[in-house]
Amino acid sequence: MVVRKPSLSLKVQEKRSDSSSFSGSTSARSGGHLPWYWVNRPVYEYFAANIGVRLGRSKPILIYQMGKVGSSSIRNSLFRCRAMQTGLVLMSHEFYPARHRQVSDLAVDPGDSRDAEREIAHARQAYKRLSVRQRIGLRFREKLYSEMIYNNVVRKRKPAKIITLVREPIGNNISMFFQTFDEYVDSGRGLADYEIDELVAVFLDRYVHSRPLIWLDAELRTTLGIDVYAAPFPIERGHVTIRGGPFELLVLKCELSDSEKESAIAGFVGIDDLKLIRSNVTKNKDHGRQYEEFRRRIKLPDSYLDYVYGSKYARFFYSDAERAKFRAHWSRRDGS
Repeated sequence: MVVRKPSLSLKVQEKRSDSSSFSGSTSARSGGHLPWYWVNRPVYEYFAANIGVRLGRSKPILIYQMGKVGSSSIRNSLFRCRAMQTGLVLMSHEFYPARHRQVSDLAVDPGDSRDAEREIAHARQAYKRLSVRQRIGLRFREKLYSEMIYNNVVRKRKPAKIITLVREPIGNNISMFFQTFDEYVDSGRGLADYEIDELVAVFLDRYVHSRPLIWLDAELRTTLGIDVYAAPFPIERGHVTIRGGPFELLVLKCELSDSEKESAIAGFVGIDDLKLIRSNVTKNKDHGRQYEEFRRRIKLPDSYLDYVYGSKYARFFYSDAERAKFRAHWSRRDGS
């Protein structure tokens, strides 16, 4: 049974811009802007993380994920849902910046320590590239949103429903590369100024490729104490619910169809129905044509494919047949 929210429930006014990983384009299904009584997202996020969780009127839904896995679509769809169970929706990639961490702080396997070191080093370098104004804006967001979610929900061990997603790692890396391209170049040239062959060279030589492979340990296991690798994952079904203390965690494969995702999320959250509205889709952005051409033309070496598809992450969430199909695609042995 779905309990309806009051019509003046505090909700987020979604921006039209795609300028950050927390904003997304508005689908035609949504009819453009959201209803007038929804408020600006930064206002919603501040009240949600600092006041909403303290009021305790509904169990928080936290979308805690590695990025470029369709999380904006899920968040925005839950925002639009009028059920009381979705009254408090939060989203974050991390609660404390990687640049402030040490590898010894992270619950990663010993064999992944070097990858974690590279991730931390990159995060520190990327922060140094920011202007003073950008740094101030980032710190405000971290302090008033991400760290407040941790302090008010995770550290206090408040009951919460948490959704995380996994995605084929090379596809995830390419999407994230286009999202964060400026972090990897010093030339002053914009993304549109690069030829595809140049972009491929930057991707292979400079991009940090380990994020999807270690994120579940470096972030989720470290922060929540939940080891998603502790029990087998139902690869064919593509989703599983794990309970860890006060937290319920839904792990969801990005490759599932929208209807399968809708059913899994609705059942997990406890609502009758959910319609996914696509947001923050890389191919729909200003650099969408470049992104699609990059995906068509890049051919990856066997050494790279061995590293990615031989990882614990890839072997755990994807079958032998799926990994073989991915390898054939990115090596272009399938004729694509």
